[in-house]
Amino acid sequence: MATDHKTAQPSLTAARAEELLSEIVSIRSVVGEDTTAHRWVGRRLRDVGMRVEEYAVEGRRAPLVLGVLEGDGDAPGVLFDAHFDTVHADAADWSHDPFTAHVEDGVLYGRGAVDSKGSLVAMLMAVEAVAGSGSPRSGPIYFMSDSDGEDGFRGATLVRDLGVVDRVGTVFSAEATSNRRVEIAYPGISTWKVTAIGRTAHPTEPERGINAITKIAKLVAAVDEGRLELPRGRSEWFEPRVTTNAIRTLPGGGWAIPARCDVVLSVLSPPGTELGEVRDSIDAFLRMLEREDGEVRFERKILPMGAGRLWLRPGEVDPAHPGVEALGAAVREVTGAEPVVRQFNGGWVDAAELMRPDERGYGTPAAITFGPGDFELAHAVDEHVALAEVAEAAEVYAQATLALLA
Repeated sequence: MATDHKTAQPSLTAARAEELLSEIVSIRSVVGEDTTAHRWVGRRLRDVGMRVEEYAVEGRRAPLVLGVLEGDGDAPGVLFDAHFDTVHADAADWSHDPFTAHVEDGVLYGRGAVDSKGSLVAMLMAVEAVAGSGSPRSGPIYFMSDSDGEDGFRGATLVRDLGVVDRVGTVFSAEATSNRRVEIAYPGISTWKVTAIGRTAHPTEPERGINAITKIAKLVAAVDEGRLELPRGRSEWFEPRVTTNAIRTLPGGGWAIPARCDVVLSVLSPPGTELGEVRDSIDAFLRMLEREDGEVRFERKILPMGAGRLWLRPGEVDPAHPGVEALGAAVREVTGAEPVVRQFNGGWVDAAELMRPDERGYGTPAAITFGPGDFELAHAVDEHVALAEVAEAAEVYAQATLALLA
């Protein structure tokens, strides 16, 4: 796909990146807290001619911001997805105030610089450049900025309800990939609580009881040994994985052999996996352990992921999708480096919620993760990003968008 479209170069500079990123990083926007960050985002979107609306997010004090810039036709458009909320930061641990941008040697420090205000600013700059280029656009440009990208991912469900996904073919998701990785596959994530049910007894007569802790220990060992066989899906990017996240004892009361003990398991599932298949695999595993033990009984239930979801659904994009090709071509043109198309290893992004598999199993619209910064610095003390890298990402986004909407 051609990327020889000219963007408005003056807006894609490190100086412009410093101006915008300094402003938004200096607006504290810890998830769940009061903030004015949404007003800043809405104002910037209106400045480039977007029609902007806000939608209340359940359980959050700040809304989702959604802007749209209509095109000259009805072809599939582009959606930029960048959350403005951040995780907390303890100022005592930082070299500078984490909620006031600090620039040194072309690098901006502050909470959210990497995750994901740096990408948000790069996307804003790209929309400025595209809107100012005068190039005709065959479809709309949307800009979604959410207030709980660090928590419940509720914004994606709102955008789906609003019908935005019916008008776009590509979603650019804002996460740090060092402007080199183009990430296109996302695991499903489900969380399960398993309870071992034994029998309480006095500690001086343990033979009269069935110690639930001992039984859960056997389950954890079996998980570590790989005996929980999970569905493998059909993805080339992921293998199924399970981790033990927590153990909790429920004693029979006072000084007693515990009759109940819980364990929490997190399951990562490859694209092509259904939640019912995960459930059936866990049930078969528990029945196997019960037969081997002869005493214990296990119960399980799924722990919902919030926003009305039982799990975070998996998805992957066709590597030959026009959005992947356009972004890859722009990376080559702007950076001179070869893009690396791969899976997303950061857990999950809310853009994956917007995808539904087509007849080949690939998600549409295509959720593609890309952005400036080192992912290992996300949530870290002294989080920082190079301003030149933010400007570079803006140029990549702009070129890819113009190519897609040509």
